[in-house]
Amino acid sequence: MISMSELDIKQEAYFPFTFKIFGVLLIFGCFLVSVTQISWLLKSLLIPILFLLGLAVIFARYGLKVSLKEKTYLIYVGILGLKFGKPTPFNCIQYFFINEVTEKAVVTAMSGRASEVSKKTHKLFMKLDDEEKIHVDTHKDRQALETKLAEYKKVLNDLICSPET
Repeated sequence: MISMSELDIKQEAYFPFTFKIFGVLLIFGCFLVSVTQISWLLKSLLIPILFLLGLAVIFARYGLKVSLKEKTYLIYVGILGLKFGKPTPFNCIQYFFINEVTEKAVVTAMSGRASEVSKKTHKLFMKLDDEEKIHVDTHKDRQALETKLAEYKKVLNDLICSPET
């Protein structure tokens, strides 16, 4: 979300895809609990707990929130609308840069044959005046990431260091 007072960027999922399947199973467990022959008190406790845990696993994400007024950034984990993290102050942003990252994994077939799978992604970082490098955003397509960078720079323009700083 982009506003004039803050920049809130939702990043990658906190849990990998296989854990998200577990989250779906937890939600499915709510329906199983509802049809079982257990006390209504136990059902009324288990169903909301399983449902909320399932939603938390599916929708948990990393994020970055930059506050223009307070000049702070917050690297957070967002779970069900709650943001967990500690705001950190900074003076200004020196520059932005994009790195190309190749992610590799070895996949083994049932026959025992291993093959390597790789995918390229692009990651946007900002370097602050205190030499801290902060991950801002990720995208498969470099052009799309550069378009997002232009939007981010419009909002964060007042926080970018002047050349003599």
